[in-house]
Amino acid sequence: MDVPGVLQERWGLEPVRLEALTGGMGSETWLAAADGWRVVVKSVHAGDSAFAHGLELAVRLDDAGFVTGRPQVSRAGRVVERVGDRQVGVLEFVDGTPLTGDAADQWAVGEALARVHQLSATAPGELEDWLQLVTQFEPYFDLEDWIRPAVESALNGVRAFDELTWAWLHGDPAAEAFLRQPDDAVALIDWGAAMHGPVLYDVASAVMYADGQPDHVVPAYLRQHADLEHEIRAGLDAFLPIRWSVQAGYFAWRCANNIRTGITSPAENHKGLTDAHQAFTTANR
Repeated sequence: MDVPGVLQERWGLEPVRLEALTGGMGSETWLAAADGWRVVVKSVHAGDSAFAHGLELAVRLDDAGFVTGRPQVSRAGRVVERVGDRQVGVLEFVDGTPLTGDAADQWAVGEALARVHQLSATAPGELEDWLQLVTQFEPYFDLEDWIRPAVESALNGVRAFDELTWAWLHGDPAAEAFLRQPDDAVALIDWGAAMHGPVLYDVASAVMYADGQPDHVVPAYLRQHADLEHEIRAGLDAFLPIRWSVQAGYFAWRCANNIRTGITSPAENHKGLTDAHQAFTTANR
């Protein structure tokens, strides 16, 4: 993609510096800059239905005072522009120090995630529709013998819940998506996996990234969102397997189709699948 050309034509920006950044599993990103401004250019496949939702959520949260890497509106008034078979967004560059796995940083993750959910709370949706997050990968559940029974058990576990609290979710709250600012506030970037769903999914995802340990993330979250204590305590053990199921299905799909975006070797796809298997195995001991 002609990144300088797209920036000039669609956003009226003329960068003098352009640097390719390490992208995610399904995206390409660049840092573009000129005197007085820096932006991140992000490109995803045209079929990525979460991309626009995530950027719109970033705008709403930024309006509420939460630093998100706000997308800049194009000349046509859009946060996403279609360029060939890609969708492109231009985001404010957010400087800061990525959080880590230590206790203080995990506490900050829990607090920030609770604030996001408070600001983006919505009426509940249909759980079965939301579970397409997992079931979209059903054609690949037989890639290895363990996947289908593990995923079906996880699905049945969350279907047992009658009432769940919903919000707009970040969708992939790894510690490195949280950036500590010079004033000690915490920003949250990388909204490409955003979705409308049960808040327990985001909490479970943050716990997964904390090596499955809820010791700091959950108390910090509940300090901000005390009204959800019973729901989080009762539902976390059911939603952790859903998060592992997403990983299992996603990496089974990547392995089966030899998808190599965002990685240097097919072994990384197999590692993602193996990590999901290990999580299920550990939980069942």
